[in-house]
Amino acid sequence: MKAKITIRYLRFRASEHGGRIFDFWVSDSTHPNREISVDIAASFFEGQNRIHLQEGVGISYAKIKHFLDSDESAGTPLILSLNAADLALHREVAPAVAKRWHGPAVAR
Repeated sequence: MKAKITIRYLRFRASEHGGRIFDFWVSDSTHPNREISVDIAASFFEGQNRIHLQEGVGISYAKIKHFLDSDESAGTPLILSLNAADLALHREVAPAVAKRWHGPAVAR
């Protein structure tokens, strides 16, 4: 049985090469309170298919979650780097939007 993992977004900051680094607190029963960051290169924020800054948090969260769910996560590094395959996977799986139904209008 996998332990419950909590991932909390902390902040973003500029990287040395013009990209962005998104920082998260990750905790579970075996590794409480460790910081993991995702480095997104500046090239991902340029061009027609660029990432918008607001997308960076969600993409980084998905990268960390996918990494922690994989078998590679035993020796989790402090910084993960986003690559083109990660971005393609994130954009291929569009988030489901819940539609609200408010029911019929009732005159009062």
